Amino acid sequence: MLKVEIRFMIKDLYRRGVTISEIARSSGHGRATIRTIVNGPVSPLPRKRKARARKIDPFIAYLEKRMAEGVYNCRKLLDELQRQGYQGSWSLLKSFVQPYRQARRHQATVRFETEPGEQAQVDWAHFGFIMHHGCRRRLYAFLMMLGWSRSLYLEFTVSADAAWWLRCHMHAFHYFGGVPRVVLHDNLKTAVLERAAGAVHWNPRYLDFADYYGFTPRACQPYRAQTKGKVESSVRYVRGNFWPGLTFVDLADLNRQCQAWLDGTANRRVHGTTAEVPLERLAREPLLPLDGKPDYDTSLIAFRRSTKDCFLSYDGNYYSVPAAYAGQLLQVKESEDGQLLVLDARDEEIARHRLAEGRNQRIALAAHYARLGHSSPPARRPSAVQLPAPQSLADLPAAPEVEIRPLVWYDQLLGVA
Repeated sequence: MLKVEIRFMIKDLYRRGVTISEIARSSGHGRATIRTIVNGPVSPLPRKRKARARKIDPFIAYLEKRMAEGVYNCRKLLDELQRQGYQGSWSLLKSFVQPYRQARRHQATVRFETEPGEQAQVDWAHFGFIMHHGCRRRLYAFLMMLGWSRSLYLEFTVSADAAWWLRCHMHAFHYFGGVPRVVLHDNLKTAVLERAAGAVHWNPRYLDFADYYGFTPRACQPYRAQTKGKVESSVRYVRGNFWPGLTFVDLADLNRQCQAWLDGTANRRVHGTTAEVPLERLAREPLLPLDGKPDYDTSLIAFRRSTKDCFLSYDGNYYSVPAAYAGQLLQVKESEDGQLLVLDARDEEIARHRLAEGRNQRIALAAHYARLGHSSPPARRPSAVQLPAPQSLADLPAAPEVEIRPLVWYDQLLGVA
């Protein structure tokens, strides 16, 4: 095959008016060859190889359907394909999905703006670990951002359970001075029990909380985290602006510094999108008023059966109850201010303790044992009687004397010859 430079020269001579015969004579190539070069491209196209069948080909339609639903995780897709009989490799699947992921990354998106007071977006983020009350605990950050004013609320906790999910919402409402009409979040179990046939089955307590404050909860579509992109951006902002180089003594100190940062930096800066200060826009945002409404009861509720010696176990510690309630099933409520309330079957408070720090502690009130005639908890009975160990061989009781007889004596007794 002729080089590209020679082919280009031949086509150039022909464009200048030199005949095919003259070009053939001067180049030493046949006229058929010159005619093929003149009528074809300078660089001949490579021959198309027949595409070989790939192990992934029968599953392409399924993969395109799943990616249209927002699923691009190759490990997840591999599990789904293998259940359908796929025998190819993970690398083959990854090579197939990669162009789709790149195209999705570069797709243009339209920023969704909400009306004033319309929406807040909520998210949890994990920030490593912290020593809390002598124990190593996970450190979580709760974030709520108002969609119109871009005002941000941030609080650190050592739990993301249902009680703290509600408490952080309530704290955010107080910080903003009102309640948005819609709260958007992920499909957390503290909010959404399950999705079935497109319907959302809400956590009953969260739904009651939303009804109490008058907002509408809304869960993002699965695999569509960008729906709440404003608060997602806030997580990155916290990690990059507030968190680097931060030192703190404990959780309370961390949240004090967090509050100062919100008031002095995060909500006082000129926001890049709105070109306004979030706190100034917040003053013009028509949120639903709190109107002095009492705080929702966010106590963590559990049930425990008290022991015969008038204690119940809670979170690794033991708390006393009045003697009249020994051996009964009782309701336990952990309040936000660190109190442990014990209620009877009629929901009447029978005991109140300050939550203990650490583990394996016994917290008792003398008044709980007055009915038994004790001024303090009775001593626990030992589980078994233990005798003191002897100090020497001389302390051991004397062993009984045993007569020693020869074995033949037993043979004679039995009449054995």
